[in-house]
Amino acid sequence: MNSYATQEAVSEQEETVARKGHFYGVYLLCSQSLDPRYRGKCYVGFTVNPKRRIRQHNLGCDFGGARKTSRKGPWQMVMIVHGFPNNIVALQFEWAWQQPSLSTRLKMYPELRRKLPRENYFDYNFRILSKMLGVGPWHRLPLTVRWLETDYERAFDVPLPSQMEIVSGKVSISASQRKRADDAEAPPPVAWAPECHLCIQQIEQPERSRLGCTNPTCRLTCHMLCLANYLLGDEPGHYIPIGGECPLCETRLSWAALLQRKRLLSGVPEELQDQEDDLSDEIDVDSEVEYVPD
Repeated sequence: MNSYATQEAVSEQEETVARKGHFYGVYLLCSQSLDPRYRGKCYVGFTVNPKRRIRQHNLGCDFGGARKTSRKGPWQMVMIVHGFPNNIVALQFEWAWQQPSLSTRLKMYPELRRKLPRENYFDYNFRILSKMLGVGPWHRLPLTVRWLETDYERAFDVPLPSQMEIVSGKVSISASQRKRADDAEAPPPVAWAPECHLCIQQIEQPERSRLGCTNPTCRLTCHMLCLANYLLGDEPGHYIPIGGECPLCETRLSWAALLQRKRLLSGVPEELQDQEDDLSDEIDVDSEVEYVPD
């Protein structure tokens, strides 16, 4: 395995637990088949539950696996990219990884159109991923590249964007939608003022358009658009910020963390999250058909 000296620190091998309805991942499978026709072949897919998805692939299409992977395994899920804000963004990422020659965002890399001579399928897919993580809009997302099998780990040729991280270890999805014990201590919503701290205009629909600071002692209250524009102050030409400092307390903010916090504090009903999870799984099963290009 190559050194990670120039990369983000890789965490110890341990299982990470994610909340059901809040995980969207795009994974890479590698076939361990004894049949030389299939051994080493790769498959890119989308999932909201990695453990369940790899089990489906290895059981076959009659049990929810993809048609393209049936009877060509056993398969290993060797890596997964997660941290996407929703399933649509993740599916667009999946489609581009599957179809680099058709993706408009990768058209400046003609070398990704086909596998190089003597290049194995894993190296080819890793090469595609390496380019994708440096291309907009994905290079602005706080993504996590998670190695699931240590035998495949390697360093990226160029450093990833600062908000991304590389980790090792399995990930599992919590079985319950209800708040776990560690969520019970989450800070309550900050009190909102009738006026936005940034534009000094009244906030008409605070439950939909208000954002506050992640610091529970900070009383920042502002329109979502106002805060986005403030955080984008040094990045003209973009619409979605990566992060920045709170205009009141100077706490370091992550835009993705702000949106996730707002969603959790808004109390999305369990039944709606279940529907979202079920819908994501249905798309996962059918994602091998051509998806809407980016």
